[in-house]
Amino acid sequence: MALYGIPPAGLRRALAPDDGGTHAHQIVEQAHGWWVEHHGGAGGPAAAVGVVAAVALAAPRSAEGPDHGSALLPLDDDGVAAVLLRVWNGLWFAAPTLADLTRPLHRWLADADRTQTAGLANFTRILVRAGLLEYCSDIRRCESEDVLGLLLQRFRSRAERQQSGAFFTPARAADAHAQILLSPPPPYGARFLEPCAGTGTIVRAAAATLRHQGLDPAQFHWWLNDLDPISAACCAVNAVLWRLGPNVTVSCANALHGIDGIEAEVHARAEAALRARTRRPVLYPAVAHAAHPSR
Repeated sequence: MALYGIPPAGLRRALAPDDGGTHAHQIVEQAHGWWVEHHGGAGGPAAAVGVVAAVALAAPRSAEGPDHGSALLPLDDDGVAAVLLRVWNGLWFAAPTLADLTRPLHRWLADADRTQTAGLANFTRILVRAGLLEYCSDIRRCESEDVLGLLLQRFRSRAERQQSGAFFTPARAADAHAQILLSPPPPYGARFLEPCAGTGTIVRAAAATLRHQGLDPAQFHWWLNDLDPISAACCAVNAVLWRLGPNVTVSCANALHGIDGIEAEVHARAEAALRARTRRPVLYPAVAHAAHPSR
């Protein structure tokens, strides 16, 4: 039986590629293809990555979770936009220091016009049909590839990557690096520093390696930094998707000479975000009571 044009979640999971990396590339191909064909619909690459990030964050926490796809697809355009805004409200309330870094991915959303709202809603439906919810609800699948990083790289031309010096590390290379680096396994409480994290693919590989070793990444300390605001925003989202736990710092600064030089600034910004959340517990009050899928 199909629900609003898609099979039930269990069948969608069964039909998805067995390999998480293959599934991730399929999702990115469909997402990028639609966005380019429809000239963005809701803005530039940051908007596209932001919608993917919001849908990913809305995924159930386990493969046996509720079928959010059947809840999202029948919503009208305004309803879909409200769900996306509520996802960011939830992140702001739960993890303001991370959410503060994600603003480049969603600050345009609250002011989207009718055309943009229709575009982002249709894009969300494409992502649901592509299996993004099922991909992100399975941690083994989700940590096999960096979907946000893959999509961001698709949007950036080779000239842009050469100018910035930012190149995406392939998953296999990142996995091999992590396996070498983490042999033997580190003790619980160890600190991982990635001063030029990009969107976090090396950290993804490290977390996956730790889980394969029977360890919990949430029992370690992580610091991901990148100079590019969009990449840093993706790191903040990925820290949640890859379940790195409460001991995560994400920053957007020039760490060419090491983390020590930016530590005071980063801690000050984190404290400011916590104070801001206290004053403003809801980032987008207009949708605070809108219906949305529950994790």
